[in-house]
This record gives sequence, structure tokens and C-alpha cells, in this order.
Amino acid sequence: MNRLPGIMKIHLQDKWGWIILPWVILMISFSVNLIIGSTSGVEIYTGGLASIHIYMLVAGIASVAQTFPFAISYSVRRKDYFLGTLATIAIISVGSAIILWALGYIESELTGGWGMKLHFFNLPYVSDSNGIGQIWIQAATMLHLFFLGFAISSIHRRFGKTGLYTFFLAIFIIMTVSLFLLSFYDRWTVIGDWLGDVTAIEAASGLSLLTMIYLLFSYSMLRRSTL
Repeated sequence: MNRLPGIMKIHLQDKWGWIILPWVILMISFSVNLIIGSTSGVEIYTGGLASIHIYMLVAGIASVAQTFPFAISYSVRRKDYFLGTLATIAIISVGSAIILWALGYIESELTGGWGMKLHFFNLPYVSDSNGIGQIWIQAATMLHLFFLGFAISSIHRRFGKTGLYTFFLAIFIIMTVSLFLLSFYDRWTVIGDWLGDVTAIEAASGLSLLTMIYLLFSYSMLRRSTL
């Protein structure tokens, strides 16, 4: 099997799961909001766009279990599997981000919110950036969520259920202690002020740094995992 093209082919054989289903879900959400917008008579801002991002998280979790054992059974190197997966998701994320930007442009510039002041694809904060910036924000968010799910699934592949439960317990403890310390030292206002100054592009760039951590972590897990 050719290395990266072969891995990408393994992923893209499931066109329904990778390409069609996320957009079906998004369009259902959009249709529901169109119906609501047509009857409300007021300007509407909706979070329905998050459905495609949540799908990427779920896809990341499912991807390892669905494709990793199959690829390794064909003597594919773990490094090649990892790089092929990264290339596949990068292409899907950038392509999806371009489509979302185009729909946002149609929504805001050509139709006035689909003729009913509906804000579904073009949302404040994200739309404060130019076209390239908006594409970067969407693509970075999708990559971040996919590889967050991918990292979680890699823990399960490496350590099984016990390792995964231990991981979530550790995260819960860390978050609980962090929230307590923030409240105890009254730092919520400082954090709120800092977040208020962060642009969407800066936030997306921060997510990309986390994505790099997920990538390195996932690779270290899969290198040592067994079938």
C-alpha cells in the first residue's frame, strides 16, 4: 500500500461518515433555524453551526477504533497512519471552512440573513475577521476538536478502559482544584478581562497550539499501542 495516499484512501472510503453526514446534520440544524426565523419576525443569532464542530470531536473519537486496527493489519507503519490521518483531516477541515465562509458571505452580504435576519453561518466575533481569518478560525477549530477526540481514543487504544477512566478522573481533579483556586484568590475578573481582549484569530491560534500537543500525545500513544 502506498503510504500517505493509501491511508487517506482508507479514511475516505467512508464518504458518508467523513463528507456527507456532517453536512446533513448541519443542514438539518439550518433548516430548523430557517423555520424558526420565518415565524419569529426578529433578528436571530443561533449556535447551530456548532453541530459540525461537535461532529468533528465525535469523528476523532471514532476514527482510531474504526481505522487504526485495519491499517496496521496491512503492515502500515504507525507513523504513516498518523501522517495520513493528519493529511486527511487537514484537507477536510480546510475544505469545510471554505464552504462555511462562502455560506456566511451569502448570508450576510447577498441575502440579508436569508431574508429574515437569521445569523447562522455569519456570527459576531468570528465575522470580525476577514475571509482568510474566518477560514483559519473554522479550520483550526475543527482540527482542534478532531484531534482532541483522537487523543482521547488513543488513550483507550494504549491503556484500555482503566487508562481512560484514570485520565478523566485526573482531568476532573485538576479542573476542580483549578476552579477552587480561581475562586479562592478571586481571579475570575482578571481571566474575564483577558478573554475579552482576545480576538477570534488569536483564540484559533491558541487552539492550534493545543492541537500540536494533541498530535504529539496521540502519536506517542499509538506508537506503543497494540491491536
